Amino acid sequence: MSLLSLMYTSISGLTATSDGISVIGNNIANLNTTGFKGSRTMFGDVYAKAIDNVGLGTVTQSITTQFSQGPIFSTGNPLDFAIQGEGFFIVKDSNTNKEYYTRAGEFSLNKDSIIINPDGLRLQGYIADDAGNISQTLSDIEILPKNTDGIPIMPGQSTSTAEIVFNLSGSPDETIYSSGTLLNPLDSTKGPQAGTYNYSIAMTVYDSEGRTHAVEIYFKKTGFTLGTGSTWDAHVIWNSGKTIPNYHEQIINNLTFDTAGNMTSSGGPFSVNLTWDADDWDGDISTPPTTPAAQTVSMDFTGSTQYGSPYSTVFQKVNGYPEGGLTSFRMDKDGILYGLYSNGWDKKIAQLALARFNAPTELNRIGKNLFEETYGSGNRIIVTAGTGGGGNILSNSLEMSNIDLAKEFVTMMMLQKAYNASSVALSTSIEMLKSWDNII
Repeated sequence: MSLLSLMYTSISGLTATSDGISVIGNNIANLNTTGFKGSRTMFGDVYAKAIDNVGLGTVTQSITTQFSQGPIFSTGNPLDFAIQGEGFFIVKDSNTNKEYYTRAGEFSLNKDSIIINPDGLRLQGYIADDAGNISQTLSDIEILPKNTDGIPIMPGQSTSTAEIVFNLSGSPDETIYSSGTLLNPLDSTKGPQAGTYNYSIAMTVYDSEGRTHAVEIYFKKTGFTLGTGSTWDAHVIWNSGKTIPNYHEQIINNLTFDTAGNMTSSGGPFSVNLTWDADDWDGDISTPPTTPAAQTVSMDFTGSTQYGSPYSTVFQKVNGYPEGGLTSFRMDKDGILYGLYSNGWDKKIAQLALARFNAPTELNRIGKNLFEETYGSGNRIIVTAGTGGGGNILSNSLEMSNIDLAKEFVTMMMLQKAYNASSVALSTSIEMLKSWDNII
């Protein structure tokens, strides 16, 4: 090997170790970067001729990304997501429609209630429809529906079913009343008067506007036959007005019980037709009162009894709910995101999608925690949480950088020593060249 070759060999060592130290420096700089994946420098030796078996130094062969799992950190933010596994979140640039891949799970809502990352790229997933069915088309995750101001809401749902199980007293001393209506048409604003019924149950129903209405069921014993049993009427009464009371009544006749207290007639369901009056419910006198749509409620008393114990409501389940505003989110083990609303209900929003690659180390790193698909990485495989090897998604959490600071320092010291040695070799070759010039 010539002295000039020695110089170039030493310079190759300086160049390669400089690359290695730069990679280490970048790793350390991103110690606190969410979802960051560190890189490793791979070196290769250089030979000019096989005949002299003397190498010409080293070269930076490749710089590869290390996709080992980073630690999971709890944040308490429901739109912070961490992947425990090999998958990547899919985010999309709405301006170019280009999709990228990231392990950084910091997301939030933009002004249009679309889930985005800190750079405005839109998280991709499978949207759920109003019935909770998950679509098969990848798209932006937009929180729907929204009111006229663009604020996410859950519209109210009107009541359609009421399941009620009760016990009516089987005491022989119970007053027996004649059949007929309970309300006095001349004074219906006060409702049924005491001493006109035996027992009552109150419940709340929701109309088509999501507003609440009080509905009561008054039970009146109408007959008793020794050795056979008792007969009762159920009077469903509701107040459809809030500023001017206006009561309505519907009678369910002939609920019968045997002497053992078992219901012998049908327990339902019975259709009760609720109609509502116009109501200036928002208090705005500049807008006309609105009239909620009439609705039919299916009432089922199956399983009710007439035992000797006191009157009681054993079970009551009434569906429907008022309108609610979005308050938070939750995610299940399948990566399905739910919106939590102020009415106490939740609603499926979307299922997050994950991408995985057969050769993730071949992805192209483009900065801002983003990767691009390449020919070497292979085509993406889209999966969901817990399937296809993509891993699990944890909410209220972030994956931190996978950098091990101690290992980085050890590698950096080794590279530093190699750099210093190459520097000494270069200095020596220069001194030898000077000596050669003096001889000549």
